[in-house]
Amino acid sequence: MHRIGIATLATVMLLGVAAPASAKIVKTKKASEYKELKLTIGSGFEYEGDSEEKTYDFPGLMEYGVTERLTLTVEPDYVVIHSTEFGSTTGFSDMETSAVYEFVSERRTRPSLSAEAMIKWPTATSDSFTTGEIDYSVGGIISKEFVHFEVDSEWLYTFVGDPPDINLDNSSEISVASNVHLTRSMDLELEVVTSSGGGFHGTGTSISKLPKDVGGGGREYESTAGLSQVFRQHLKLEAGMVYKSDGSWQFVSAWEWNFGEGD
Repeated sequence: MHRIGIATLATVMLLGVAAPASAKIVKTKKASEYKELKLTIGSGFEYEGDSEEKTYDFPGLMEYGVTERLTLTVEPDYVVIHSTEFGSTTGFSDMETSAVYEFVSERRTRPSLSAEAMIKWPTATSDSFTTGEIDYSVGGIISKEFVHFEVDSEWLYTFVGDPPDINLDNSSEISVASNVHLTRSMDLELEVVTSSGGGFHGTGTSISKLPKDVGGGGREYESTAGLSQVFRQHLKLEAGMVYKSDGSWQFVSAWEWNFGEGD
């Protein structure tokens, strides 16, 4: 098999439900922060590497509050990979679109409840970044804000596309995140994510791992810790580290600019 063929096969087996990396340092969505007619744009930077491969991920973000309850999101992704075995690969990964609808608003004595639908489109510019199939995800979000912190929990189930000659499992993912308010403009961000089946939603792309490393439908987890700072109510900067169940670490950072009137 040609070298690019081996790289493509290994990537497709690894990706499973791989979607664009998150343009936030945590994956858990928080429907309670969305506002009607508010446009938010942003991007992120993620780095992960070892002696054999280095991956640089540049996810993008555009969120728009169509109504007080409905928010639409578009997330493109650009990836740069340097591998000692396969050489360098660059290009756009698959694009993800999602809709979140809040059907129960938060009150003093209850959390907000939201439904979520997501589609991963096979828009990648290289076969090394995609399964070539559409993935569909459905889920729910629970959010509650307290005096000094807020908690968000998300459940997501992904129906994975069926690429030729490759058997991929559907994926179930549960995440819990918390923002601890250190000051009026700075938060400590914490998150734990666990996944079973095809892998994590929003995982970065890799071409170095072999199929034996990604099969089996086992359970994986990752945890994130970082800081966020808001400037003039519109610009938000985030940076943190992600620890994964395979023992690897990943550096993540992101920025957001919202065109609303601020909180």
